[in-house]
Amino acid sequence: MPKSKKPQSLLRNSFNFPAFNGLPDEPENEIDLRYYNDGPFGFKPSQHWCFLGEIVDSIGLARVLLRVKDKDGQVITIGLYTDDRGGASDRGEALAPRIKEGHTVAVLYGEQHGFLDMSVGIRVEDASNIKIIPCSLEQLLKASDRVTTLRKGQPGRCGSCGKQENASDNTHLRLCSRCRHALYCGEDCQKKAWEDGHKADCKALVGLRWFTERNWRTFHDWFSF
Repeated sequence: MPKSKKPQSLLRNSFNFPAFNGLPDEPENEIDLRYYNDGPFGFKPSQHWCFLGEIVDSIGLARVLLRVKDKDGQVITIGLYTDDRGGASDRGEALAPRIKEGHTVAVLYGEQHGFLDMSVGIRVEDASNIKIIPCSLEQLLKASDRVTTLRKGQPGRCGSCGKQENASDNTHLRLCSRCRHALYCGEDCQKKAWEDGHKADCKALVGLRWFTERNWRTFHDWFSF
């Protein structure tokens, strides 16, 4: 009997979360009909998309330039051309202190851009379109995989000892209050899991929540962080 195909997790979707080479060109160069529909008032997006990359370096004082590695391993430049030049978003949250090697950058509606130095990357002009998540890209992708597995309806298990939730014998697991995904049968298991690695996983699951709460397949209005 053939094995059933595993469902693809949200962030593994290469259309809504493309690597750099899958991003559309800037509209003034070419309209990418994979991402845009031609309507009565001109072109508008047909779906939402977001670029994800892991920071490998950052340069610049007057203007922040990030060097990031995408899902395919390609390293590209993200230039922050926001009014604050990477200082703070419209919500007043400083972006610069979050810029650390190994953290993940998310850019909504990123487009392929050619810079004056002949390098290619993404130009960000709206501060509400960029977010830095304090975990690696691999951790974020694995968190997406984990959430997809949980949503298949499988019984929950303690994230430390592996005990399975079972209503018939009154075995009830409690959620991690921060990420709302990890399950534990008690305080001792929760403390042990935190020390064994959930501290890092928790940050990834918290960062993932914003993405899982949205419908990426249908465009009604622009998303913003």
